[in-house]
Amino acid sequence: MKKALSFGTLESRIYTIFTVMIFSAIFVMQLVSFRYTIDTVKSTTIDSNRVVLHQLVSQMDSYIQGMEHISQAVTVDDQIQMFLTTSAEDSGKVEMEDTIQFIRQKLQNYIQAREDISDILLIRMDRFILTSSEDVKINPWTAIQDKDWFIDAVEVGNKTIVSSSYVQNLIWGRYSWVVSLSKGILSKEDGILKGILLVDLKFNRIKDLCQSLVIGQKGYNFILDNEGNYVFHPTQQLVYSNIKSEPLEGIMAMIHSGEIQTYQRDERYYMVETSQLTGWHVVSVIYESDIITEWKSLQLIYTLIGLVLFLIVGLATNKISSGITKPVRKLQEIMQTVETGEFRVVGSIKATDEIRELAREYDIMVGRIRELMDANTREQELKRKSDLKALQAQINPHFLYNTLDSIIWMGEMKQNEKVVQMTSALSKLFRISISKGRDLISIRNELEHVKSYLTIQEMRYQDKFRYEMNMDPEILDMTTLKITLQPLVENAIYHGIKEVDHEGLISISGWLEDDVIVLEVRDNGIGMNEAQLALLVEGLERSDVSAVRLNRQGLGVRNVHERIQLYFGKEYGLVCESSPGVGTCISVRFPASSLEVVF
Repeated sequence: MKKALSFGTLESRIYTIFTVMIFSAIFVMQLVSFRYTIDTVKSTTIDSNRVVLHQLVSQMDSYIQGMEHISQAVTVDDQIQMFLTTSAEDSGKVEMEDTIQFIRQKLQNYIQAREDISDILLIRMDRFILTSSEDVKINPWTAIQDKDWFIDAVEVGNKTIVSSSYVQNLIWGRYSWVVSLSKGILSKEDGILKGILLVDLKFNRIKDLCQSLVIGQKGYNFILDNEGNYVFHPTQQLVYSNIKSEPLEGIMAMIHSGEIQTYQRDERYYMVETSQLTGWHVVSVIYESDIITEWKSLQLIYTLIGLVLFLIVGLATNKISSGITKPVRKLQEIMQTVETGEFRVVGSIKATDEIRELAREYDIMVGRIRELMDANTREQELKRKSDLKALQAQINPHFLYNTLDSIIWMGEMKQNEKVVQMTSALSKLFRISISKGRDLISIRNELEHVKSYLTIQEMRYQDKFRYEMNMDPEILDMTTLKITLQPLVENAIYHGIKEVDHEGLISISGWLEDDVIVLEVRDNGIGMNEAQLALLVEGLERSDVSAVRLNRQGLGVRNVHERIQLYFGKEYGLVCESSPGVGTCISVRFPASSLEVVF
């Protein structure tokens, strides 16, 4: 099962760091892209609005020019020229009345032709005012000479003056918002100012123009004159009531600077274009919410794109981090085999150059360790063999001394036949002991070895003991460590049977228990009490028990035990049983193996 991702692992750290870095990059890119999109859309919208504003100003100029054409047609009309230059006394009252009616009819025609014209008036320099209809009465309380449009028209002569919006109170009973076109009427004959033409325009056409060309649902247009006074505003009543206001200072600063093209206040953008004909400043207002109408959809799209990118990058980062750390984990797993002594090598590995170099160095180190371990094993083997030979060397001189002593004794007694028999047995015993330097021999040879030893001892201790052998034929060709039984038999003779008055019996038997061979040497000697047995057992297990304390129980027994364990392992060795007056039984246990396997 794959291990849970822990922040302490290299993979988790690479994954986390890469993910955070790439997520930050994506987040920044999203912000930049989003900001760039917003700015582009805003710039495009503002540019479009500027074009629309230019169209609005052009249409408005065309409209004013149309009115000027009407004014021009009126000012050059012969009847009107005659009306302005001839008094009633000069032309006769009846004729003047006819002229006035004729002129009124013309003015009515103009008014009826253009529904956006509120009224048309002719003012003679003697302050006589001719209205477009007899029903239209002049407000007697109005000082016409104080009106701005009148003063400007008198001042500039034959040039059209366009006023700001104002409440016209010249006509009795009418108080409507109008924009006035006033123009001086010059005599065709001498060019002297004879009167003023006043054309009052309704807001309808200007309002329609301003409302027809707007951007967005909240956008609107309004008009200012050079002094910053409102000529038109779609919510003019609210503006004059100070319920609604516009940032006039900022707008006028933008107008006068001539460099700033857009003025922003809160979420509103102001753009201005000035009419060269009227001098009006047409201000277009656009709201930011109208620029990006699909603001939420745009945010959702960018969020979805960000999430998709993050998901893709997350999967890619996981793949990359796994690819980087997988060889490291494999290398770690192989390195952990050192703890168990397995010492596996990495070999070929698909990874980066650094990790491959690390794996190569590790394999070299493991190879070197293996060489050192093999060398150590060989040294241990040599040491073990050396120890075995040293242990054997401790036995042989002891036995040889006793045997030669017997031979000398029999020689002195002239028992030549026995000398020959004992010498022959001794020769066979040493031949088998040498065994061409081998440590392992067959159990059959081991039995021959111990028989030779018993032959010698029987001749030394006449009628003191007898022996019997009961070996499982199946194990005769299996191997045993040489000189295993002889020390045990020697121990039975010297420390068991030698001390009793009756005939001793030494039983040597062997059998197979599963894969373990058991050789047993049993005697009916004096046996050992618990303390003596404990000392013997302790001497077998602890090498620090002195030879002096083991002298009675036999140093040779411990040598056999040590040799068995040294050769076959600690789980094998000798098992001792003994009871005082009953005898002693020592069993040897070692693994079953045949000579073919050993040699």
